Amino acid sequence: MKLTFRYPVYPTKTQETTLFEWLDHLCELQNSARHDRKVAWETEGKRVSCNEQQKKLTVAREKYADFREVPQDMQVCALERTDKAFDGFFLRCENGAAKKGYPRHRKQIRSMSWKLVDTPIRNEQLSEGQCRKR
Repeated sequence: MKLTFRYPVYPTKTQETTLFEWLDHLCELQNSARHDRKVAWETEGKRVSCNEQQKKLTVAREKYADFREVPQDMQVCALERTDKAFDGFFLRCENGAAKKGYPRHRKQIRSMSWKLVDTPIRNEQLSEGQCRKR
């Protein structure tokens, strides 16, 4: 079962500026991923996987400072949203739908999302006082 929680955020002015910069970056990333997939599909008839784009993201994070400023979880979620949109497009193409619904260029992204990764915490990683005992 998937649970989704929405938390209202009341940022300060500097935090708000940072969040808007992150939204702009995520929008550019998503549009760039869409463009890469579009070019690959139209020129070579090749599908680009989300995994390939995540590898490119890793290289970009090592090379460019503006990619390192935004949390990687949010960047990966933007790539996964693009992957989901293209999966739907390819499914409609295979089914022979009259309207294929090609993924659109985004002018802005209105919300941020990210996944909480289930990573086990070892006892050595915890120090006293970091976690409340029951």
